Amino acid sequence: MARHLGSIPARARAFVVLALRVLERSSPRGFSRASLERRRALLRRMERSRVPLRRDLLLLLKTLASLGYGRAPEVQAALGVEVRCELGGAPAGAIDGDSHPGGGRETPTTAAGGLDRHALRPVADGHEECDVVIVGSGAGGAAVARVLAERGLEVVVLEEGEYHDASDYSTDPLVALRSLYRDGGLTVCEGRPPIPVPVGRCVGGTTVINSGTCFRTPPDVLRGWRDELGIEWATDLDAEFEALERDLQVRPVDPATAGRNAALCRAGAEAIGASNGAIARNAGAVTCCGACPTGCTLDAKQAMHVSELPRAVAAGARVRAGVRVERVLVEGGRACGVSCSADADLDSASVGGTGRSRPYEVRARAVVVAAGALATPALLLRQGLADSSGQLGRQLRIHPACWVGARFDEEVRGWDGVMQSWYVDEWRDRGLFLEATFTPLAFGAHWLPGVAEDWMRRIEDFGRIGVIGVHLSDHGSSGRVRAAGRRHARASYRLSAADAETISYGIARAADIHFAAGAREVFPQIGGLGPIAPGEQADKVEHARIGASALRLEAFHPMGSARMGADRSTSVVAATGEAHDLPGLYVADASVLPSSLGVNPMLTIMACARRIGAGLAERLT
Repeated sequence: MARHLGSIPARARAFVVLALRVLERSSPRGFSRASLERRRALLRRMERSRVPLRRDLLLLLKTLASLGYGRAPEVQAALGVEVRCELGGAPAGAIDGDSHPGGGRETPTTAAGGLDRHALRPVADGHEECDVVIVGSGAGGAAVARVLAERGLEVVVLEEGEYHDASDYSTDPLVALRSLYRDGGLTVCEGRPPIPVPVGRCVGGTTVINSGTCFRTPPDVLRGWRDELGIEWATDLDAEFEALERDLQVRPVDPATAGRNAALCRAGAEAIGASNGAIARNAGAVTCCGACPTGCTLDAKQAMHVSELPRAVAAGARVRAGVRVERVLVEGGRACGVSCSADADLDSASVGGTGRSRPYEVRARAVVVAAGALATPALLLRQGLADSSGQLGRQLRIHPACWVGARFDEEVRGWDGVMQSWYVDEWRDRGLFLEATFTPLAFGAHWLPGVAEDWMRRIEDFGRIGVIGVHLSDHGSSGRVRAAGRRHARASYRLSAADAETISYGIARAADIHFAAGAREVFPQIGGLGPIAPGEQADKVEHARIGASALRLEAFHPMGSARMGADRSTSVVAATGEAHDLPGLYVADASVLPSSLGVNPMLTIMACARRIGAGLAERLT
């Protein structure tokens, strides 16, 4: 754990150190020197405290303890935890017409082979030229790279992180956090409450570590973009969605193999009459999938490094790992390339990330920034680019989420099914979207209630825990991204009272589902409130007027920080993806999404990036 904390950015490390110092001073002789009974008593008081900062400190301690404890093989063996990925009888590339979201009996385009590690090395002389340079290799960057390369343009994709695949993913959570995640997994939106937001930093971006869930953009969202923001093509994305679903092998999870966590969510939802269904994923015939946060051990999940990037490379694109873009080059009032620092000591075992760097430059006719909704605005803000509207970095949207667990009498063994498997959309009109999502032990144990022996008893019962994630499409809440030094982004987020009330309502509905499926108790993730019994969710959660700072949240899917629109005064880029202020500069990632989606955004990001890429190709050819 000390090694891991030593690898994270200085700002995040300073926060953790400060928190541990506060803990140490909570006892007159020091927490570490206090008796075991004294330490237990202090932790119990922190759990019951009405002071949000004390509860936040306890949650941080439990998070660190979970990562350290849950990663131990002997702990997993004692609990019977076996994290694995398995394929069903059908080949990974075969999609059944009956289950394919687009219908028909098409055989998907499969990426021939993977990426060549040696070809990912930055060139020795530190200089390249191309038609388009793309900053970032996630959903947006990979999708636009493929479109441009297949149109015959010379493309270079630059990725700050390392390249990893099924041949070298580590099942150790701490190693995975260092190698695959930005900020070592400790990216946080500052605010009350502080909200962790895990994002990827590797070739393939967050698609390497996400759950693979694929939803099309809700039609009402797209209509709003067209009618209110002047994005005329927003309602014409069906062809893009169909192509993506085919090429990414998107198919609904099979209820027969989704696992018990999915079955309980489905049973509870149907018992209370709530609309529900199987989640569609980009994992073909996968029947067991519990390793998503540390990389799919089969690479069956069609993350960008095994799908769109190899297709782009097959069409002539070049991908470089271990290259951090520091500036956009501007000449004659037009973006013409990027100035970077590249890893100086690349080897065939690990592409990128050795720490020593050298100057690197790529000249291009156009620059596409697709580094994600946190890194993209931070890069541009450092130079003061594309911000005449004052909106760059503002309007940050996330999907605040609450892990609502429940204890059942029966064995659930969520790791035996698909990690994210079933959805409930009954309350989407209120901005709520519920998903059965079983989190691996190291990433989920800290959400279990209790401290000391009480917490350990909950961990020992991990095989009987069912989990529903409550996701909010925020309305009235918003955040901001700022540049933090030369390399990092600083995000803040204010959760509105109305959105906090909606999340509380969602927690109560998740409890309804759990109890209807037979749960004995539910863990609502509200500071100062322990497990609730059947029938208590209305008084203790839904009608309790719970403030934002009392909620224990995480979040996913940052978006909107360089929003797209026709009005130059309220947006950063036009519907073409080109910055209003700077010709030749494009943005093609979640930053451009102008409103919260309410569903997992990967397909939306890719569809928009494809549309932006097609338009750029027309202008350059």
